[in-house]
Amino acid sequence: MKRIILDVDPGIDDSLAILFALKSKELNVEGITVVSGNVELHQATENALKAVHMSGRNDIKVYKGESLPLKKEYIDATDTHGEDGIGENFFSKTPLKHESEYAIDFMLNTIKNNPKEITIVALGPLTNLAVAIQKDPEVMKQVKEVILMGGTAKHQGNCSQVAEYNFWVDPDAAKIVFDSGIDITMVGLDVTHKVVFTPNLREVVNQFKTDLSKYIVDITRFYVDFHWEQERTIGCVINDPLVIGMLLDPTIIKSRKANVDIVTDGIAIGQSLVDFGGVWSNGKCNAKVCMEVDEKRFFELFLKKLFPEFSEDIELALNI
Repeated sequence: MKRIILDVDPGIDDSLAILFALKSKELNVEGITVVSGNVELHQATENALKAVHMSGRNDIKVYKGESLPLKKEYIDATDTHGEDGIGENFFSKTPLKHESEYAIDFMLNTIKNNPKEITIVALGPLTNLAVAIQKDPEVMKQVKEVILMGGTAKHQGNCSQVAEYNFWVDPDAAKIVFDSGIDITMVGLDVTHKVVFTPNLREVVNQFKTDLSKYIVDITRFYVDFHWEQERTIGCVINDPLVIGMLLDPTIIKSRKANVDIVTDGIAIGQSLVDFGGVWSNGKCNAKVCMEVDEKRFFELFLKKLFPEFSEDIELALNI
């Protein structure tokens, strides 16, 4: 069983990733740490608690982390995710409460007590991880690996011509993480933009008519409209759950070794400079960068973990 800490900024796709992880028995989620990103910290924490509650895993603890990027002015992504971060549904609060322990302390304590056993799954800006590295770099070197959603190698950016949101919102944090020497896998727009929750798949989920299926349909409505308005995508790209899918089945993604550096100022701020094979970096490589994905296999994993009772319908929808 893989032991993970989920570091998130929910966000519609983060919420789906939380559900996916908590519904997967192969993953032991030690806790969920929250950072400002798609929405500010307090709302993001409420959204994380909502996803935990919807998963039926009320035993999972949620910790609040950093509310602002290290240096750059904070800019949210409510245009993409809605004012509440989950599709402008404005759900009532769950009965769950976040923990009083600071997310960075929880992260460091968990790693210190379990050296080389904890994978950090980072699905938002990397501020929490960077602060943890600054606070105790020796403990953070005991992380088994960091698998993150962020950046892009060849795909156009989604916040500028070259920058993906998570790196763009806190480029200084991203640079600290990539310079840390920690084993990193970068799951960026090159693969996540191929994972489209199509109208057909979304309607299949709608037809399941459970509380969970209704929640998923409700929170993705805003996302669908945004993707059509912005890029004429029919359906919505669900970036973050792909990282969970890769944890469950690494064969759904193919990666290449590279040296990744982050631009921290100027017109290309937030860009991930990906040097495959370390050609321009004296052979140095600090990350594995994901470049290919089996979308059908991902959706089989995703939907069957969330709705195992509807496996036959899911196979029919995917034509497998």
